Amino acid sequence: MKGIINVGGAAIIATVLATPSTAQQAGTYTGTSADGQNLTFVVGTDTNTGYYALTSAGISFSAPCKNSSVVLTTSWGFGLLQDIIDRKTGQFSSTDTYFTFDLKLDFSVDGLSATGTIRTYSPTLDPVGSKPTKALLCESPLQALTLNLQSSEVTDDQVKLSSHFVGPNGNTR
Repeated sequence: MKGIINVGGAAIIATVLATPSTAQQAGTYTGTSADGQNLTFVVGTDTNTGYYALTSAGISFSAPCKNSSVVLTTSWGFGLLQDIIDRKTGQFSSTDTYFTFDLKLDFSVDGLSATGTIRTYSPTLDPVGSKPTKALLCESPLQALTLNLQSSEVTDDQVKLSSHFVGPNGNTR
């Protein structure tokens, strides 16, 4: 009898350990980076793995350009699919022709907030106008970010309304 209880207890523990974190919540998370720029991330489900995942993002950033006094300030919205495992995304990059975002997010145990880091890279033309003479590479410093769950309704329309949107396949609108 004691052996059956131990086997049953081991099976329950194995099941709990193999189940994705249930405190994570789907929905729209908004917040800011340390320099006050607005951030939005939508958490949904990765249909390939069944895990919660970041499905889209809207990122505003301000990045000083190298060898210049120019500071690029812009916003991008984009689709992505980054799984959240044990409330963490791990370090990842989202890259497009016009930007690279290095990100890491850790969600709270209750799934209502997240903290992490962000660094952005993006080119711009100088001077801005009809006849630029050169391209500049702009990079924000690595900085902290904080997010809070705003809505448990999963929609990425808010992200798609940002100033620039790049879909998961690189399509723009």
